Amino acid sequence: MPSAGRDTSAFRVVLAIFGVWLLWQLRDVALLLFGAIIVAALLRAFSDPLSRGSRLPSRPAVLTVALGLLAILVLIVWSLGEPLAHQLQELRTALPKAWASVREWLERNPLGIKMLEAGDDVARDFVIPWSRLAGAATVATGAIANIVLIVLMGVYLALDPGVYLRGLLRLLPPRRRPAFQAAMEASGEGLKKWLLGQGVAMLMVGVTVGIGLALLGMPLAPALGLISGLLEFVPFFGPIASALLAVLVAFAQGPQEALYVAIFFVVIQQLEGNVVIPFVQRWAVHMPPLLSVLAVVVFGTLFGVAGVVFGTPLMVVTLVLVERLYVRDTLEHHAP
Repeated sequence: MPSAGRDTSAFRVVLAIFGVWLLWQLRDVALLLFGAIIVAALLRAFSDPLSRGSRLPSRPAVLTVALGLLAILVLIVWSLGEPLAHQLQELRTALPKAWASVREWLERNPLGIKMLEAGDDVARDFVIPWSRLAGAATVATGAIANIVLIVLMGVYLALDPGVYLRGLLRLLPPRRRPAFQAAMEASGEGLKKWLLGQGVAMLMVGVTVGIGLALLGMPLAPALGLISGLLEFVPFFGPIASALLAVLVAFAQGPQEALYVAIFFVVIQQLEGNVVIPFVQRWAVHMPPLLSVLAVVVFGTLFGVAGVVFGTPLMVVTLVLVERLYVRDTLEHHAP
């Protein structure tokens, strides 16, 4: 009997190792599935209150929310799509001019010249993967196809998440199923709250940046506001990237204007950290700043650009699962 127990334990270890290996081999598919889970969580975040308030069944509520969000998106594209597309095209044209202005300004002082020389040395040693760039259209097409696939899978998940959860639970021993089910439901709730909170922060930052840059007299303010709002989805690195882009565009107007824009973004970051984030975290999931940065770095290293985009929500789900399945059920349950 002891030998049989050891054999069973060894089999479980081998099975777990094989599962991790298989998940790593299918990591791209796993990220697509996680993207679908995010879409499903977003749909359920709106459809659950609608179902409770109107007594509408769950599936019609999900379809109503999905069609409503699609209608809002179509309305936005219809009303703002052409002006924003024009502004984004102007932004693409303005960036080389802005970079030329930056180089001209740096060449006026010795420190700037040394910085440019160092940058030129790095660029000289950097080999541009032209073969990959040649396939940029294929990559873009694949990305659009992946987005469509994620949305479709997300809708199917949102329509009846219980079916997939029950199927997953059947793979576990019966005694572990209640704890795992509670952990999965808690992680789904945490993901919904994080998405709602992040959506509010993205909207507030995008609107504030667009209005603020317009008041400063900066060109392309709506496009830069849109980019800032979208990049807010990636904590720490996203706001830095949007600030650098806005400062670079402002350099085309002059160094003084670039300084004003830089100061404006510093003020925005302070307001976000001390006003927006505390307001959102009253009813959303609290994510410590260090863990947000680590999530982007770790998952970005493991999975590339998709890991950067999904890094923070992956960390949210990971924290909830660890807290439920390990801290509560293992450490605290067996504590003396």
